[in-house]
Amino acid sequence: MQIKLTTDKIQLFTYFAAIALVGSILLSLPIAYRPHHDIRYIDALFTSVSAVCVTGLSTLDMSVYSDTGFIIIMFLIELGGLGLISFISLYLLAPRRKVSLVNRAIIRDFFLEDVEYEPKKILYTIVAFTIVTEFLAALALFIPLQAKGEENAALISIFHSVSAFCNAGFSTYSDSLSGYVRTPWYIGIIAFLIIVGGIGFIVLADISAWLRRKRNRLSHHSVIVAGFTSFLVVMGALLFYALETNNTLAGLPMRDRIVNAIFQSITPRTAGFSVIDQKSLSASSQLITLLLMFIGGSPGSIAGGVKTTTFLVVLLYALRGNAKGRGMNLLGRNIGTDAIEKSFSIIAKSLLIIMLSITGLSITERASLGGGFFTLFDVIFESVSAFSTVGLSMGITSSLSFSGKIIIIATMFIGRTGIVAMALGFVKNERERYFDYPSASVMIG
Repeated sequence: MQIKLTTDKIQLFTYFAAIALVGSILLSLPIAYRPHHDIRYIDALFTSVSAVCVTGLSTLDMSVYSDTGFIIIMFLIELGGLGLISFISLYLLAPRRKVSLVNRAIIRDFFLEDVEYEPKKILYTIVAFTIVTEFLAALALFIPLQAKGEENAALISIFHSVSAFCNAGFSTYSDSLSGYVRTPWYIGIIAFLIIVGGIGFIVLADISAWLRRKRNRLSHHSVIVAGFTSFLVVMGALLFYALETNNTLAGLPMRDRIVNAIFQSITPRTAGFSVIDQKSLSASSQLITLLLMFIGGSPGSIAGGVKTTTFLVVLLYALRGNAKGRGMNLLGRNIGTDAIEKSFSIIAKSLLIIMLSITGLSITERASLGGGFFTLFDVIFESVSAFSTVGLSMGITSSLSFSGKIIIIATMFIGRTGIVAMALGFVKNERERYFDYPSASVMIG
């Protein structure tokens, strides 16, 4: 099959690349940093791409940024978090331009209904919902911080609200949210924003309509997403609590242990905020975190990863799929072969990209690996975190070589834009559109 990029995909990649480039220039300016900090361009580019791709990885300590620097990063996160929405909005608002079939497919991924009739209304609704949610959450964070006398409470509240809703994982603190390990209300609000930003706009709209009794029941998609998301949060929290109660959670009261176990279950699914030092987790907890990072959020959301429904379809089909190619039954409905093939394709391509990233880092960081500064698992963790746009790290980001930083930049960019390209598929050449090649027998397994 001949593979070529459509104009829409090129425009999408260009949109993200242009924002990242502009952001890197702004983050190269002295006003973005506190006095007496000499920042290399590669670090400004890394931070910009990380923000636009809502990842949260950083080669610099957050203490070096000035208020202006944080504001720049915050706007990059917002533009990147709503990247697809912003891209299509600009496309729609351009004079005399119509919504192409590919752009309708992108919008439909965010909001299944009425896309043929009210695409602009859908986009405005999503943007308005995002702004209102972030404002209310920032207010909820600001009031207690202001009462405690927190310096710069307004900026901290707004920044964390935007970062959490966009599943970015950037924090104004050098140690992320470790200082709030005994502050359940703060990390509770952050966890709520992560879930809302990562569950998908269509699910939120569906739940809203159901609560307002405009619908008698939730859609099949919403039931699957809500159910599997709840399962991942609950199961992850139970496992983290059991594995870490005598390790990283030791010494905390019962309430804080439960809250932090829940947060650790939520944050890998692509938020990247760290309340507990990831390096201090047990090996089992680190593996669970790795899996949760790979799964990510849900389709039509700001989150990254291969998405919950993709992973669930592949998992269930692998366990009990129909070998005769008639799809798969799930909760009383049939999942078609097209959706199953797309899911397997996304998983396979994602694993290939991650493997290439790991291989590249194992070459560029061979000195650190050989000297025992990094372990191979550290590299694997970093690559999965970058591809799934999570932002959690085993602490090696700032120590990466120049080439290693370039690899992570590329991995973050592909993880943010490539999943969309995979979901939309590729274009077949003219010959393959009108006939099939003869069948061949190939031994499998």
